[in-house]
Amino acid sequence: MAQQSLGLGSSANDGTGDTLRVAMDKVNDNFDEIYASPLFNEDITISGNEIRANRSNDDLVFGPSGTGSIVFPSIRINDNNIEALRSNDDIKFIPSGTGSVIVGAVAIKDNVISTFESNTNLELRPNGTGQVIVPQLTVDSNINIKDNEIQTTVSDSDLVLSGSGIGSVKIDKADINGGAIDGTTIGANSAAAGTFTTLTATTSAVIDQITIADNTITTNVSNADLELTGNGSGTVQISGFKFPTSDGSTGQFITTDGAGTLSFATASATLSHSDIADATTTLATSATSVLNTFDKTVYRSAKYLVSIKDATNSRFEFVEANVVHDGTTAYVSSYGTVKSGSDPNDTLAVFSVGISGDDVQLKVTNATSDTLVFKFQRTAIDI
Repeated sequence: MAQQSLGLGSSANDGTGDTLRVAMDKVNDNFDEIYASPLFNEDITISGNEIRANRSNDDLVFGPSGTGSIVFPSIRINDNNIEALRSNDDIKFIPSGTGSVIVGAVAIKDNVISTFESNTNLELRPNGTGQVIVPQLTVDSNINIKDNEIQTTVSDSDLVLSGSGIGSVKIDKADINGGAIDGTTIGANSAAAGTFTTLTATTSAVIDQITIADNTITTNVSNADLELTGNGSGTVQISGFKFPTSDGSTGQFITTDGAGTLSFATASATLSHSDIADATTTLATSATSVLNTFDKTVYRSAKYLVSIKDATNSRFEFVEANVVHDGTTAYVSSYGTVKSGSDPNDTLAVFSVGISGDDVQLKVTNATSDTLVFKFQRTAIDI
């Protein structure tokens, strides 16, 4: 009887079916109201696809129990770990439009990582003994660092290494394969002794216009001189002999002082009581002229061998002239004249003497004003 009174098939006359139907309608109405209206309490509101905290500045906390995690279809969040659940799957943070992924003070957009806060540095710092490993790095669109090479990427641009302030660029070992170091003075500011290893060339070495082969140093440019020059007052020293740094006079020769220093000296015979010298003079006047002088306080007399050339008239003459003085007056005797003409009285010049101060003068008067060239040798005998 009880089963019959509670069933839907009860008689309409007993009133039980109508009562149950009314109750079910009320339940259905409540469900519709719950589904259509937000669910909320004092802390959160759930509406549509949104879960929102109600209290001002409050966090929205998903707290699993015990060792449990917050699990989405392909992501697990546990403590401070976000883990992809599907095999070999990525975790993607995708901003909308021109937005970026912001992590602390760092913004990530496309392939660019930048600092988010004004004037902050971007630092890559490993932990402990870890390293920051970058397979290839380009700096300022011009410097590329890959493996053990640093090079510029812009055509014809220089690679500049410079220290800051008084700092220097220090290179442990340098190997220059592409050319020379131009315009650089080593030790210009802080001169110091350099240590060099021995340079060995199996063939020959060419330095500018100089070629060094075996024990020979030669110039490699046609008709070029090989010059050896000391710096400042320094000389050129070869096998212990120091050469003069300037030229001597015409007719001089190089002599040594017995200590390896060479100098220029006038050629003369090694004589104890006389000296031999020679000279040349050109005269183009018929007036009396001084041909040569010697010191009367040093020499008593002198013998001249004189060769005279008159190129204009093709005439030549050779004569001897002996000179002596007594300290006040000088005397001369010319003789042994040999000339190209046939007239014995037709001489090119006449000799005379005089004294001026300490100088004994051998004078000559040309027969004409034609140009005459005198070349002579003089032997002066001491007082």
